[in-house]
Amino acid sequence: MQKCAAMALTLTGVSEPLYAQGKNQKVCRSKRPDGSIKSWTCGVDQPCCVSHTFSLYTCGSQLLKCL
Repeated sequence: MQKCAAMALTLTGVSEPLYAQGKNQKVCRSKRPDGSIKSWTCGVDQPCCVSHTFSLYTCGSQLLKCL
């Protein structure tokens, strides 16, 4: 059970959007462990979600956030 909670916590690292891509989109950016920048697009109402442990850069939901 503790392992699941720890994994959920690693998925909650959120990157702030830098600028709006379109009317209903935003660009999320995060610095990777190697120093490079990863960019991806999410909906305006979705949080930017990052897990460097799993190399996961994705969009979350308002209900579940980044879990």
